[in-house]
Amino acid sequence: MTKFDDKLGASLSADDRAFLEDLEDGRGLFEQLGTTFQGPMRFWTYLMGLYTLGFAIFAFICGWQAIEAGEVRETILWSSGCIISFIAIGLLKMWLFDRMNTLTILGELKKIELRVAQIDDVRG
Repeated sequence: MTKFDDKLGASLSADDRAFLEDLEDGRGLFEQLGTTFQGPMRFWTYLMGLYTLGFAIFAFICGWQAIEAGEVRETILWSSGCIISFIAIGLLKMWLFDRMNTLTILGELKKIELRVAQIDDVRG
């Protein structure tokens, strides 16, 4: 560590130090996923989770019906429903991972903001 890091670490209060340790990298996928179910956007996360579950059930039903279909036209239609459901699931998962990325970036910005605020305390 550099002298600056040592000075910064010494000037941090216990709350600030705990906050920074909470934001450190190394959080697992499931821990990051859990943070998306908190905060002001939690309703949308739950809603997207329900939509994902609904599309997964619909994809399973379409796949089963495509296997059981007696005519080629029915097989194509049920297969199309299955493919569209999987595309919708993929798009919903992309939204969820973008949300996780946004929360990570916000955490990093908060860390930088805290460090910039502490620079004034170290210099002053």
